[in-house]
Amino acid sequence: MNITVQHEALQNLLEHAARISTKHLTLPALECVLLIAENNTLSIKATNLEIGIEGSLPTQETEAGSVSVSAQTLLQTISLSTQKEITLKTEENVLVVETPTSKTEINTTDVEEFPHIPQIEGKGQKVHGKNFALGIKNSAFAASQSSIKPELGSVYVFQKKEQALTFVATDSFRLVEKTVPQPGLTLDDSILIPHKNALELARVCEVHEEDPQFLVNENQCALAFENLYITSRLTAGTFPDYAQIIPKEYATHTTLLTADLVNALKKTSIFLNKFMQLTLEVSGGELRLTSKGEIGVTKEKINAATEGDDITLNVNQRYIQDILGYVVDDSVVIHFAGIGRPLVLESVHDRSLRYLVMPMNK
Repeated sequence: MNITVQHEALQNLLEHAARISTKHLTLPALECVLLIAENNTLSIKATNLEIGIEGSLPTQETEAGSVSVSAQTLLQTISLSTQKEITLKTEENVLVVETPTSKTEINTTDVEEFPHIPQIEGKGQKVHGKNFALGIKNSAFAASQSSIKPELGSVYVFQKKEQALTFVATDSFRLVEKTVPQPGLTLDDSILIPHKNALELARVCEVHEEDPQFLVNENQCALAFENLYITSRLTAGTFPDYAQIIPKEYATHTTLLTADLVNALKKTSIFLNKFMQLTLEVSGGELRLTSKGEIGVTKEKINAATEGDDITLNVNQRYIQDILGYVVDDSVVIHFAGIGRPLVLESVHDRSLRYLVMPMNK
């Protein structure tokens, strides 16, 4: 291999790839990127067997070839260069990274050990990339961090209504549902994307202005941009029928300013106990928040428009805080189904986001 590439384009592509590569004791190839130079094009591949990525950029090529090297080492070397162009060439078992002012030699690994990255056949359907990312980022935070039930550690994606995609995640203690517009898209079957993979798909969508093609088969989903292809395995399993746990009727509704709730939670967080228990009380046109820990107690009152019965409920404060960063409205409404039953939080105007929290026992 002997090629010359633009520094900025190479670094951008390596940053994508290096995020995918991972340390692995028995499969050191997963720490590497595979570079393939042919037909004046450099292809860069990386995979951790959960998610794979492949990108390409134009080169000035004098000799084709392929090489596998440490992703992080190569990225660090490239990112510290100040030259506009970089030459990559192989000499026996070494990759030479050369500029007019520097020369670095990086030991290579066996190209044959690099895993295959699955390719989904077909053209796919165009998705609005920013909306796809929004759906994932508004839901993935609620997915389970445990590997015991893989379906709960995934983002559930399905078509609840035409011209839109709905993203759902739950850890069995709270659940979030986000619906985003996707004109012209038809998703025949629901899919489950592991939440870490989903977040990487979202990140790639956010940094690309173009809208990608979305491809799905039985085991994989992928986003195909003009010069970048990223694919994730899908979780095998069935997502819970979450509609059954969303209350059909509510006993109490309280509407308040989002900023007031955020500020009150900052104060109550100081005195939370180890279970992060927060008491919510709706009464007399107010929402009262109480936290009690080893160092003391704090009580906060928020003016609120209330309807229905007075109610007191204990919840995990972190669950309430987590959703507020995704609320775009100035006001939120909290629906209480009753003692011992879940509450549901929504924006007053933007009903594309719905968030359910299970109560805590005293």
